[in-house]
Amino acid sequence: MGMSFSFGQKLADFYSNKQQVVLLGLDFTQCMFIGKDAFGNPEGIKNYSIKQWNKFFVTEPNKYSMQDALGLSDKYYYNSINYFISRNDKLVNTFRNVTDEDHSITPSSISENVATYETFEKDGFAISFIVESFNALKNEAYIWVTFIDVSDKTVIYTEKMTGRPGGAGQVNFWARAVYDIVTQLEERKEELRNL
Repeated sequence: MGMSFSFGQKLADFYSNKQQVVLLGLDFTQCMFIGKDAFGNPEGIKNYSIKQWNKFFVTEPNKYSMQDALGLSDKYYYNSINYFISRNDKLVNTFRNVTDEDHSITPSSISENVATYETFEKDGFAISFIVESFNALKNEAYIWVTFIDVSDKTVIYTEKMTGRPGGAGQVNFWARAVYDIVTQLEERKEELRNL
C-alpha cells in the first residue's frame, strides 16, 4: 500500500450513494514515461496510446469498473473520459516526458493539478487516476487514485498505488497495470469504505 491522504466526512459522503460520482479516467498531465528504449515513439504515445488507455474504462466496463471496485450505486455512477482525453491531448508533452530518470509527484502537486480541472460537472464527486509514471525500468506503473469533491475541486482522498503491466503490445501491456490497480481496489473495498 502506498501513501494515502484522506479527509473523513467527505469520504463518507463519497460512499453514501446519494450524490453522483463520475470517473474521469487517467490524467497523464503529471506523468513521466520512464525507459527511453521502451517508449521510443513519443508521438504514438500522445496521439494513440494515451487515448486508448482511457477508452478501456468505456470499452471494457466489466474489467475496468470502478463502480464494482468501489461498490458504488449505478444510479449515481458514470464514466466521463472525454474531458481527460482532450485535456491530456492539450497538456501532455510526451517528447519531454520520456526519460530514464526517476520521477515522483506529491499530494500537494496533485491538489494543485485537481484545482485546475474544468469538468462539465459542477457538484458531486469524481475519481481521477493521476499517473505518476509508467516505469519500464522497474516494470511498474505508479498511479495516485484520487477522489475529488467537484464543487470546490479539492482532493478528499488520494493514494499512490502500484500496478504490474503485462501482455502483448504497448497499449495492452500498460493497460494491464491499470487493471491490476482496479483489482486491488476491489479487494480492499471494505477497508476503503471504513477509512
